[in-house]
Amino acid sequence: MPHAKASKLGGVLTAIATPFEEGGKLALQHVPTLVDFQKSAGIDGLVVCGTNGEGTSLSVEERMRTLEAVMSVKGDMLIVAATGAANTPDAVALTRHAAEVGADAVLVLPPFFFKNPSHTGVADAFMPVLDSADIPVLLYSIPQMSAIRISDETLALLAYHPNLSGLKDSSGDAESARHYITAYRELRMFAGSDRLVQLTAQLNGAGSITGGANGFPDLVMAARHAALSADTEAADAAQRILNTMMDILVKYPLIAVNKSVMKLRGLPPLSVRPTLVNLSAQQEDNLRSDLVQAGLL
Repeated sequence: MPHAKASKLGGVLTAIATPFEEGGKLALQHVPTLVDFQKSAGIDGLVVCGTNGEGTSLSVEERMRTLEAVMSVKGDMLIVAATGAANTPDAVALTRHAAEVGADAVLVLPPFFFKNPSHTGVADAFMPVLDSADIPVLLYSIPQMSAIRISDETLALLAYHPNLSGLKDSSGDAESARHYITAYRELRMFAGSDRLVQLTAQLNGAGSITGGANGFPDLVMAARHAALSADTEAADAAQRILNTMMDILVKYPLIAVNKSVMKLRGLPPLSVRPTLVNLSAQQEDNLRSDLVQAGLL
């Protein structure tokens, strides 16, 4: 059975961007503005220092400070701390810290440097994290980045653990999302693709963890609400809008494009941290044109 507090994990959670100044210095003074933008759209919660938050580009201390900054202004929002790391000791330290500061759950990548690990090896890496704190743990499957899919075999090895509470599937594959949601009804299953908001709601998955909501939280919430309604036509239309949004965003560098969209929507200009690069002026002009032409700006 999942953790007793896992049942409240659901809805739309924005994988919130981490604010950096040009040059990569943390700019946590912008956190209240970013969080207020999400609150105003009715977003249910935030994932802090995940992929869109460039968590693997931050030190352990920086990740802790960023989480604390978000916790201080979260209000009623659910907070999930991304605590996965390339090594288990860092993941354990981050998970314990998340529990100590009152996060609602953690999202944990497998260690990702050594490729083609066995199911047992992945489970063995997760076990100390699951043991480390009394907090719901969501495993994070994003094989296009980590090269490790969270397999049925790995889940079977961990199924008895009381802190194992769910999974985020960021493969972007509809059949993968369908499998996780329908095969593991006892767990909280989140889709990590904005193209799957409607499908996830229709299958009664826990919800969506979304990068696109950094710039367009209103569009993602509208799609979620429409998908949960009895109005199939409205749900289809709202998902088509998200698909159009995604068709535009994927034309530009990952994560940097979200920060440029945020700027276009009136939020402070933010940078990414190397090895990522910001959009060029020409790319931002093209992005603005694409979004205006699609009726999204």
